[in-house]
Amino acid sequence: METNVKMENLDETNEVSSPINLLFFTSFIFITNVISAVYKENHFYALLFGLLTISSLIVHTYDNKFTNIIDKFIIGSVVIYGGYVLWNKSDETNNMIITIIVVAFLFCVWVYVYGYKKKQFCFNSEKCIADKYHCLMHIIASIGHHLIIIF
Repeated sequence: METNVKMENLDETNEVSSPINLLFFTSFIFITNVISAVYKENHFYALLFGLLTISSLIVHTYDNKFTNIIDKFIIGSVVIYGGYVLWNKSDETNNMIITIIVVAFLFCVWVYVYGYKKKQFCFNSEKCIADKYHCLMHIIASIGHHLIIIF
C-alpha cells in the first residue's frame, strides 16, 4: 500500500509533520485561567496568565532564543506567584487539593526537566511525541493553577 505524502509536510528529519500546531492551540487553555482569576478577583494572577497565553502563542509560532527567554520568565513568574498564593491559602485549603496541586507541579517539572536531561517526553526526538507531552503539560499546569485559584 502506497501513501501519498506531500513534500511540504515533511520536516527536517523526513518525518511527516502535522499542518496543525498542537502547542499553539493548547496555549489557549490558559485563557480559562485568566477567566477563573478574574472571577475570583485575583487580577494579578489574571494578568500573569494573560501574559502567559500571549507568550506561549508567540513562542509556539516564532520559536527563537528571545521568545523562549521571555516565555520562560513569564512561566517562572506564574509558578512563583502560584506558589505564593497556595502558601497563603494553605491553612484554609483542603490537604487533598494541596496534594493534587503539588503532584501536578511535580509532574510538569519531571516531564520537562527530566525529559530535557534524558531527551524524552517534551524533548523526544520524534516531534509528534514531544508535542503531545508538551500539550499534556499545558493541560496539567492549567488544572493545577485552576485549583490554586478556585480553592
